[in-house]
Amino acid sequence: MSLRIIIIHIAFLLIFISSGYCQLTEKIVFNNKDSANDYYLAIRPLSGNIKGVQFLLCGFLSPESVLAETKLANVAYGNDLLTIMVSIFNGFAADSEAVERINHVLKNVISRFSPDTSKFVFGGYLYSGQVILRYTEMCYEHPGLFPIQPKAVFVLECPVDLLGLARWCEREIKKNYFAGNVGDGKYILDVFNKKYGPYSEQRDKYIQLSAFNIDSHTEGNEQFLKHVPVRLYYDTDIEWELSNRRNSYHDTYFPDGSELVKRLLLMGNNEAEFIASKQPGLRSNGKRNPFSWSIVDEVDCIQWIKQKLKIFNPETYVPVYQLPIPANWSVERFSLPPDFAKQIVFTGIEDIRFAPGWGDVKSEEYWSYAYLWWLDKNKEVNVVSLQDNLNAYYSGLLARNIPTRRIPKDKLFPVSVNLSKIKTASDDTETYSGKIYMLDYMEQKPILLNAIVHKKICPDKDHFLLFFEISPKASNDPVWEKMNKLYNDFKCGR
Repeated sequence: MSLRIIIIHIAFLLIFISSGYCQLTEKIVFNNKDSANDYYLAIRPLSGNIKGVQFLLCGFLSPESVLAETKLANVAYGNDLLTIMVSIFNGFAADSEAVERINHVLKNVISRFSPDTSKFVFGGYLYSGQVILRYTEMCYEHPGLFPIQPKAVFVLECPVDLLGLARWCEREIKKNYFAGNVGDGKYILDVFNKKYGPYSEQRDKYIQLSAFNIDSHTEGNEQFLKHVPVRLYYDTDIEWELSNRRNSYHDTYFPDGSELVKRLLLMGNNEAEFIASKQPGLRSNGKRNPFSWSIVDEVDCIQWIKQKLKIFNPETYVPVYQLPIPANWSVERFSLPPDFAKQIVFTGIEDIRFAPGWGDVKSEEYWSYAYLWWLDKNKEVNVVSLQDNLNAYYSGLLARNIPTRRIPKDKLFPVSVNLSKIKTASDDTETYSGKIYMLDYMEQKPILLNAIVHKKICPDKDHFLLFFEISPKASNDPVWEKMNKLYNDFKCGR
């Protein structure tokens, strides 16, 4: 399908976007001088807790078209990722115009959503893939001039060398077999000549604008990806290319892409990957086309993004410590701060052990549980900070349960946390004791929880831990023996 036909089909593609999903999509204008074109789409995560951002760039189509062609935004929605989609329209290179547009959008995203600027991954499709790849290089080449240094970048079916793209255009015109490629070749060369001059006369300019120059025998722009995880996705079905387009490997983009990955690997970037699509490219209109978002396995890609952003995944989490799971006790794990208490200043992992009768109002173990906070060493711990953060924790926990349990307003009252430092327990650096007074959202009546908090330093330069023992029972109740044993059996290493 030629670029001109793609543009004509914008409206057709948009009918595939679910109306229900659109309600979750925010259209944000970043330039009031041209609100018809200067906007991006944003989809916040289901949890409301933005732990990372996938920034998707497209070209020749509006950003709405991305939703029609891939479920990347859908999968990100359930994985604490904010999705941003923006179009550079007819851009082929990270020239000053494209760079200014991307910078403008990123600054707007940072201002509006306040994400962690160290938790961005860039993605791009076809020609916009070349743009975002080169833009990523520039972010590391001149970090002071750019708002983001992305943690990773992925592109699909994109040319990585503009000189190679220009030569591809000439070959397709000369071959004169597939009308779409012939039309694209003529269009691209015309844009190149008008914007940058003939490539035979302006080689240095084209090389500077390219993510990679395959003809170079020294390190070029790709050197700035040396420490960046990179994925290049391609539909490598050469039988289809030969049968339908009369294309050999030489007539596709993936030889140059594979060469780029090879050179990054030789530089020591072991996180550079060439991904041969496991499924054929398929557009939302049902037509086979290698230039399709569908070549990306969305679930695998989002999990890769989370891994590169170091976003906690309870399904794959492997603790560096040992916290036993007693028989019949249940486990829950999530990252800190949790989505229900974003005010918590500590960052790390919460690892919970629920007594068998924790949720049974008739059990002697009701509301008895212990949890570990495996924390980054970036905050001080004292009585005041512990009280404030536990207040935020239990207030948020209660607030999350108010609508689902239909708790009436007249039953609500503020959470109260009172702690004091006590004699330091064996192997602790500090020990605290106190009480948490709150509404028991399960029984919908007040409850007073007794708390013991252990602070411990492991031989880990980057972390420390807090261990909480919680129960409404008095300290002489057998449940405390079980929780004390759980803490005593804890080991710092594997």
